[in-house]
Amino acid sequence: MSDIIPVILCIAKLESDYIEEFVKYHLALGFERIYIYDNEDVPVYESLLNSYRDKLKIIHLPFNNYYKAVQYVAIDHFVCHYMNNDRITHVANIDIDEFICLKKHSNIKDFIQEYIVGDCAGIGMNWRFFGSSGKEEKTNEPNTIRFTMCERMGNPHIKTLFNKDLFLHYGTVHDIRPKENYYVKNTNGNIIDGPFNHIIDFSVIQLNHYKCKTLPEFRYIRTRGHSDFKGQEQILENVDELFRAYNINEIEDLTAYMFYKNII
Repeated sequence: MSDIIPVILCIAKLESDYIEEFVKYHLALGFERIYIYDNEDVPVYESLLNSYRDKLKIIHLPFNNYYKAVQYVAIDHFVCHYMNNDRITHVANIDIDEFICLKKHSNIKDFIQEYIVGDCAGIGMNWRFFGSSGKEEKTNEPNTIRFTMCERMGNPHIKTLFNKDLFLHYGTVHDIRPKENYYVKNTNGNIIDGPFNHIIDFSVIQLNHYKCKTLPEFRYIRTRGHSDFKGQEQILENVDELFRAYNINEIEDLTAYMFYKNII
């Protein structure tokens, strides 16, 4: 596995209370490096994450007034300046409220070695929304510890973990276009064409999405707008109604809870 070097690409805004857990969790999962695009107006994450500096690359990318939405600017910058220059083999573009959760493996490199092989250029990881678990106020506990109740069936949206040598370009922030005769698949071997996978199976991997947390936190985080929309394209939204839509607490899933408990 020494020749497998997976990394994470992410963008962060208003994430000061959550980003250290995200970093610690995914480094423990086996990712070698995390590329963080700091979207704060004044940079904050380099000093906040100083103790992890050997495993991070932090790039300050303020505001959202570029020629395209800032998350796409970050993706373009990463692909142009880092993906093919640093020692990288696999990439996952995820957000700070998304945690890759392995069900069969304890290390992401073992997962890659088994599933991203042959004509598979990447694996689409389906979202599973985690609700508030009945909590109404923010505490200092990590998200993976606070929130263990989630939706039963999952969400068809994916994020993609891919082999960078088989990558052509991003489609959306969720999906990629691979080279000819290679495919993005789910863990059952079905081909995924685009940002959705409707054949959801959480027995191997899922992407825990701690989107809503508690209502006060959700209201605060929504003040930042959307990093994948630009300027006047920003969506007008009813924040409390959105919270109710994402606050799904149907079953308990302790996988990420137990993983993080074992590394802190």
